[in-house]
Amino acid sequence: MSKHDPVILAAGRGNVAVPTRLFIIVFFITFAVYAYSNRWRRLCIGLSLLGKFAATCVVVDLLGWVLHELELVSLTIFTQQVISALLALAIFPHTIMRHAKLPPAGHGPISPRTPSNAYLRLFLCLTLAVVVAALIEQVFIRAVVDLKMFALLGGVGPGLFLVQQLFAAFTAYFGWRALGRSRRLEFAPPLAVLVPAHDEAHDIAATIFAIDRAAASYPEHIHVYIVDNASTDSTVAVAEQSISECAVVTGEVLECSIPGKAIALNLGLAHIREQFVVRIDADTVIAPGCLQTALRHFADPKVGSVGGLPLPRKLETWIDKVRLVEVLLRHGFFQVSLDGYQGVLGVPGMFSVYRRSALLQVGGIVEGMNGEDTDICLRMDSAGYHTVADPKALYYSETPRSYAHLREQRIRWFRSIYHITAHNRGTLLDRRSMAGAFVLPFQLINSARRAMLVPILIYAVLVEGVFRSTFDYLRWQPVVATILGMQMTLALLVCFFWWRRSVRHVPAYLLFRLLRSYFTIGAVLSLVFPPLEPRLHRPLNRRQSSSTSGVSGPAEK
Repeated sequence: MSKHDPVILAAGRGNVAVPTRLFIIVFFITFAVYAYSNRWRRLCIGLSLLGKFAATCVVVDLLGWVLHELELVSLTIFTQQVISALLALAIFPHTIMRHAKLPPAGHGPISPRTPSNAYLRLFLCLTLAVVVAALIEQVFIRAVVDLKMFALLGGVGPGLFLVQQLFAAFTAYFGWRALGRSRRLEFAPPLAVLVPAHDEAHDIAATIFAIDRAAASYPEHIHVYIVDNASTDSTVAVAEQSISECAVVTGEVLECSIPGKAIALNLGLAHIREQFVVRIDADTVIAPGCLQTALRHFADPKVGSVGGLPLPRKLETWIDKVRLVEVLLRHGFFQVSLDGYQGVLGVPGMFSVYRRSALLQVGGIVEGMNGEDTDICLRMDSAGYHTVADPKALYYSETPRSYAHLREQRIRWFRSIYHITAHNRGTLLDRRSMAGAFVLPFQLINSARRAMLVPILIYAVLVEGVFRSTFDYLRWQPVVATILGMQMTLALLVCFFWWRRSVRHVPAYLLFRLLRSYFTIGAVLSLVFPPLEPRLHRPLNRRQSSSTSGVSGPAEK
């Protein structure tokens, strides 16, 4: 057993620097204790998490010992820790999916068709990222040592930190090229713009007038459908007045008396006749040229949905500023990298364009779940279409005005990954779908990583402050790199090339990542885990009661 961390058969290969496995054990136990259910279900969750992790560690350690004894390769204790930690990131969402109360599986068509060249680009970029990271460590050894000292490479060499960012950069190159080719195509069909609105009298006019300005340069007719979703203010009157003042678009207001955005959207879809639908939230303002840019991608008949770049409407509060950096990273870089191998999972419902025939084929918008905007893109992927995210299609949306609103929004967003996975479990790990086989599992694992970010920091501070003499091999660089490191470097680069003034907001964004981690674990803990009763405490059914008491069926009546 290795000193200070449960690693078996570690004799002769050193002691651990960081008690990684102990952290995961503590994290799993703590999560099980606070899961939203009764004590029996919590006990079951805890035993499931710990049992899977224990089995994983035993297999990894035995493999390391066998390879060492056969003198094939000597895995360091740290390598075994990293492997088991990465597998723990998969164990966590797998256990959540098995125990939580989630939406049932959908029943739409499942015939995804990701082309083979997309998988080829994925493999080539991943291989190239690994090779380049290894070369950097060998050729620029002095620079690597210096970067390790500043925690930019984790204090342990380039490894996964650098490979992940290089992979994203290489695939982003292919994504930008694909978007450039698609933007040069000519395609501008008549459009329906669908705007669900609940008590949006203060914002709906700006949304409608922005659509009218964008329509001025769009070559075909645009008709706006405002769906009043059980509003209690003057949304209907303001919308009707605004439509009447438009110079280019025509429009109408539909009444939906049942609250619920998905309900309002489906009611609107039932009324429209245009073959392409633009969905816009009532607090969103699209930029001129946004519609032309988005619609050109539909020249490819296999494109089912298109999204853009959701910039904040104002830059006044700290929430606005960190949201700007987040958007540039997420939608200005990582979504483009997903475009490089047709792996875009979904686009925000604040502004998204759909092929109406694909929408009808998969059954419309699902009601009563979080993440219905990503869900509809995934279901269209299952039907053989794919989604495009184009950061040149600009639009501006409201950001939360308070911490309470931000917390509610993010918990809802981060909870949605489990909802959409459950509803699309038929596509999960389907090798015909890039989104289902690679991107969705990665997002689940990334959600687990994000949930552990703040607990890692707390754990590191505790170990460093209280148990420093016990863990004398502990270094601060890996911990700091987990919080900052390559993430900080990438944020600075992306902001510099996209919008240089946003660089000043990167420090606030890095602190916001910790808050986002807190929201992520809160989102998982907000999931409902059905209560579990031990078998001995369950009430007997009628047949068992009758046979036990010796009373016959007629006498029981």
